[in-house]
Amino acid sequence: MAEQGVDCLLVSPSPDLIYLTGLDLWADERLFAAVFSPGHAPFFVSNQLHALTLEGMGCDDAVFWNDGEDAFRLLAAELDKRGILSAHLAVDNLLPAGLLVPLLRHFPDSQISLSAQLTAPLRMYKDVDEVQALRTACIKASEALRITMRRGREWIGHTEAELASALCSEMVRQGLAYGSASVSAGKNSAVAHHLHDDTVICDDTCMWIDFGSVYQHYNTDMTRVFYFGKPDPEYERLCEIANQAREAGIMAAQVGAPLGAVDDAAREVIASYGFGQYFTHRTGHGIGILNHEGPSAIHGEMTPIAPGMVFSVEPGIYIPGKYGVRVEDEILIDESGRAIRLHDFPTDLMIFAKEEERENEGPEN
Repeated sequence: MAEQGVDCLLVSPSPDLIYLTGLDLWADERLFAAVFSPGHAPFFVSNQLHALTLEGMGCDDAVFWNDGEDAFRLLAAELDKRGILSAHLAVDNLLPAGLLVPLLRHFPDSQISLSAQLTAPLRMYKDVDEVQALRTACIKASEALRITMRRGREWIGHTEAELASALCSEMVRQGLAYGSASVSAGKNSAVAHHLHDDTVICDDTCMWIDFGSVYQHYNTDMTRVFYFGKPDPEYERLCEIANQAREAGIMAAQVGAPLGAVDDAAREVIASYGFGQYFTHRTGHGIGILNHEGPSAIHGEMTPIAPGMVFSVEPGIYIPGKYGVRVEDEILIDESGRAIRLHDFPTDLMIFAKEEERENEGPEN
């Protein structure tokens, strides 16, 4: 903060608040701020609703306000009382407009910047405890998918939403929180960000599942591909290409190389097979307290890859009106500089064949 000339950092309920204080609070229309300033002890400005929460974490420096009072006037008065300057304020990236606008009214002469310039360089590199939480999240998520998909062909006739709900419930049983899943079957799989709906899962169709959840504040993110029946050769080929691209991206994740090299390597594989125009998104994104955080594995990203970084590698190919594939792993750059996959669920296409197909071709993949 001193180096960047930031007088005061206000952190609202957000991933930054979790990272800096351990507090995981539900954000609403009330002002809550952890206040940081160079040369001053941190303190909280909080609605009385959170008094017991702060007391429980041993906080002995908080200023409380009640509903109906002007929390921003209290904040301004407290900064003045403590001798904290406000010429340059940094606010949390996720501060809602309903709080930012009144803040601007109370500090009309202040320069306002975003907290990410301070916190993103810290959150980018995970320590031992963060890595353990991420590893555990991925192991539990893999097990949840494994259990959910044991039902195999029983999912035929059910909707995407029903499968997503079952997977989220299984993640809860595995000890994960805030689970979410996107199930994309048939033509829906050609939409990279399809949100599951009441589409019925049919026989002789493809499907991918992109899902994640949280363990001790840290995220897991994974995508896998499935087929009910006997896949046509082109679809199997697309899955193989996506997997080759994923492996190339992981191989490119070398310490010292720019993060954009991961995207370039994966994209080159897909383009070499003539499907470059159908790879429509970045290859990966940072993962931590947020499921999507910076920096991204995208062409031109020059951030050097370094130990402690965790990001996704998730190339995809989407043929409009037909089908699409995406295979995603969460990658850790460990202390030795190796790129480690944090999921142990197989990345190959998983086929749930019909009984007569199994008799002719052997067991299910």
